[in-house]
Amino acid sequence: MDIGANVHVCADISLFSSYQVGDTRALLMGNDSHARVLSVGTVILKFTLGKMVLMKNVQHVLSIKQNLVSGSQFCKDSYKIVFEANKVILSKFGTFIVKGYDCGGLFRLSMLDVCNKIVNHTVISNESNIWHSRYCHVNFGCLTRLANMNLILKLNLVKGSKCHVCVQSKQPRKPHKATEARNLTPLELIHFDLCEMNGELTKGSRRYFITFIDDCTRFYHVYLLKTKDEALHYFKTYKAEVENQLERKLNA
Repeated sequence: MDIGANVHVCADISLFSSYQVGDTRALLMGNDSHARVLSVGTVILKFTLGKMVLMKNVQHVLSIKQNLVSGSQFCKDSYKIVFEANKVILSKFGTFIVKGYDCGGLFRLSMLDVCNKIVNHTVISNESNIWHSRYCHVNFGCLTRLANMNLILKLNLVKGSKCHVCVQSKQPRKPHKATEARNLTPLELIHFDLCEMNGELTKGSRRYFITFIDDCTRFYHVYLLKTKDEALHYFKTYKAEVENQLERKLNA
């Protein structure tokens, strides 16, 4: 991503989906030199989250070292570009498209390996997809009813069309295999987890918490810790409490 470039530039001809051979021209570079433009074409990019972007009028320049996406061209196509810390965020009509991270002074966009060498118009130009995203991925039947009530624009819905994000988020998972019952005695197997409370301190200046669960009795306890090295102390405390609980049950 380059906000200083006023055109998209690509050096790899294999990335072009369409190619128009015409009169050669010269492209003014940032160091005041001129590079030969062999032709102009179209490049389709696929990002890691499944979004696709169509870039038109991409200049084919062999002498360019980095494939450049023009920020000004994206803005003309109604994209929103936000630079924050060491990353850039690209969106359109409120729909997130892709992130890019600082890499050697340039912001590299997160793309699939198949097109990892280049640049980007999301195929969200369909009005139905835009309203589908604006209404938090509501089903297309609701969009049709809203359009019939003149609450949104009339939409041309393609029968059987699906949203890639919705399909991916609603994919069912196979159930976990049933585990065999463990015939254990108390304190034979103890599960524990030590975590930090997001850097926040309690009123007692405790930064961590640790949980213990006895696999046999399911007796559990949570302790607050100031430092991680207190874990062993609370483990011994937990074992003593479990033993006291078992002793009370036997005496009851």
